[in-house]
Amino acid sequence: MYIYIMRHGETYWNKEGRIQGSSDIELTDYGVELAELSGDGFYRDGIRFDRIYTSPYIRARQTARLIADKNRSSTAPEPFFLVDPRLREMCFGKYEGLKLKSLKEYDENILNCFSHPDLYRPDETGESYEELFSRIDNFMINELLPLEQNAALKNVLVLCHGTVIRAFLQRIDHFGMEEFWDVRQPNCSINKIELRDGVFSSVRKRMLYYDSEELTHRGIL
Repeated sequence: MYIYIMRHGETYWNKEGRIQGSSDIELTDYGVELAELSGDGFYRDGIRFDRIYTSPYIRARQTARLIADKNRSSTAPEPFFLVDPRLREMCFGKYEGLKLKSLKEYDENILNCFSHPDLYRPDETGESYEELFSRIDNFMINELLPLEQNAALKNVLVLCHGTVIRAFLQRIDHFGMEEFWDVRQPNCSINKIELRDGVFSSVRKRMLYYDSEELTHRGIL
């Protein structure tokens, strides 16, 4: 079976270059357009989904709904559209809303978050990388792995967030944490993963169904 791990469309805070995290920010009109273009791309490529999982945040749910509208498999079993809190974006606590360009004026800890993750120490308002990996491991082991036993499921969409996708890919490709933020995930980027005999493997990374050089370098979170 194939699992498509996809990032949501552009939000207002992506456009403004702000740390988003657990803040529940809606899509811009352009973000909606990107989701629709991605849905069209899946349709052209003949990819129909038998199940869709989405983060509970509105930016992910909006994107997932726009994809689901035309790309549900005619034989998709129920449940089809599932909201899963394990897929929520990493919480950056008191740092959310800050502009990424201004972080040097703030403190060294948040700079470490995006440059030296092993040194990042969240306070009680935020989430650690260990906590993020714990819930992604839980989702992969307890949710995705058993799906392979269901012959009705051929293509599954997981709609989530940039940091969450990096966590998935780290678990699948086993790169070091020093490379974590080198893995770019523009809005509506798609990563095709194969699950075969209990093993996840990357097939194709950062697929895009739109062409925008500006957007691929905007909104890392």
